[in-house]
Amino acid sequence: MTQDAPADGQAAALLGREFATAIVVFHEAVGRLMGLSSVERKCIDVLQRLGPVTAGAIAEHTGLTTGAVTGLVDRLETAGYVQRARDPHDRRKVVVRLLPNEQMDALMAAAFGTFVEDMTEITTRYSDTELYAITDWIRRTTDALVANTRRIMSLDALGADPSSSAHPGRPNIRR
Repeated sequence: MTQDAPADGQAAALLGREFATAIVVFHEAVGRLMGLSSVERKCIDVLQRLGPVTAGAIAEHTGLTTGAVTGLVDRLETAGYVQRARDPHDRRKVVVRLLPNEQMDALMAAAFGTFVEDMTEITTRYSDTELYAITDWIRRTTDALVANTRRIMSLDALGADPSSSAHPGRPNIRR
């Protein structure tokens, strides 16, 4: 165990929370740079990784509901980042694809260039065995985040009232 490694579950949970906060704030800043929310920006990331996919596939990869994805794609289409098109292999399906966008490419390069360099340098500090363990942790944590996003979104879809007795003192902010 390294000097900075969490020694117990509570320290590990705190480190995980700090890590998650840094990720959310970073992606919110990147989204803001592009005139998007962090979720809209991450949808673009999904499309960059997967290529043209259905709204259902976006929902599957993000944990968002298909209804939330529909609204998200509507906003990205209005902003000129994506286009809905018939699937060339199955004309019954509609896929979402990124549109060429030089401004977006330039902003992404400005936002991620140094970050990629930093991450590359960080990985050189670890052995292959350590990198395997880190990769395993990231994969399992990602899967847990997606599963819990689905769980939370299903609570929201059911109309769960965050001001119910399960959350005393919390104001009802639903509209």
